[in-house]
Amino acid sequence: MEEEYCWNCGAELDPEARFCSNCGYEVDESAAAGSPDYDDSIGRVERGRRTDGDTTFAALTHILALVAWAIGPLIVLVVTEDEFVEENARNALNWQIMFTIYMLVSFVLLFVFVGFVLVLVVPAVSVVFCIVAAIKASEGEAWKYPLTPDLV
Repeated sequence: MEEEYCWNCGAELDPEARFCSNCGYEVDESAAAGSPDYDDSIGRVERGRRTDGDTTFAALTHILALVAWAIGPLIVLVVTEDEFVEENARNALNWQIMFTIYMLVSFVLLFVFVGFVLVLVVPAVSVVFCIVAAIKASEGEAWKYPLTPDLV
């Protein structure tokens, strides 16, 4: 007999169950027939988004970048073994490197009086980008920062 798993959380289902005993998700025959593949080795349902707890750590990596600049994401990148958290740490670190370059250019442009605007706008954009990346990470998506090449 083939085992069935919950669409929502990946928990093993009782064959006669109408609801998942783990998360309460409603189970029906059509959902079971078209259910996604369950990867038991990592304990989550693969549907293009992560469903396990590491999304929180990935989101915190982006918030940590606001407080600890590039040092925070660098430490997370070195110590983590999770691919999703590592990808988010790499994205945050790349952004912090580019943010530093953008700020240095802004300070140089202060002498041309154009930098005054950039010195105010670039940090605000950085805060917005980090918050968007943290929200996306908490939803299970590794968001790439705009205007940021893959340096690391």
